[in-house]
Amino acid sequence: MGLFVRGDEHIISKQTESTIVANGAKLEGIFELSTYLYVDGVVLGKVYSTSTIVIGKRGLIKGDVEAPKMIINGKFEGKAMCESIEILEGGTLFGVVYSNELVIEQKSHFEGESHKKDIIDKPLITVEETSEEDKK
Repeated sequence: MGLFVRGDEHIISKQTESTIVANGAKLEGIFELSTYLYVDGVVLGKVYSTSTIVIGKRGLIKGDVEAPKMIINGKFEGKAMCESIEILEGGTLFGVVYSNELVIEQKSHFEGESHKKDIIDKPLITVEETSEEDKK
């Protein structure tokens, strides 16, 4: 279950399966998720999710993200392809976004480019298949 704050309002994710990157944790690499992702630590690399990604107040994702929805309460730097992106009050986004819905609340920060997601017909993130020999 994820929790984040919008002003004085606490919002809790209704999803039962969640992946949480806690404050103080730093992960680097390529991540493929089918669960809700809540980041209050640092994630560097590529993140592909079939669920919602939330960046908490102390969280940072730096790299490429592809997900149905991303909510930014902390900081995002990179490229994002999402159906919906919300930058909450105090949130920061630096980079390029491809989205059909972009919400930028007051007292948030957006610096970069915004494009309609419908103009792209291929995935932003590509995950290379590795053979069993490469894994050794």
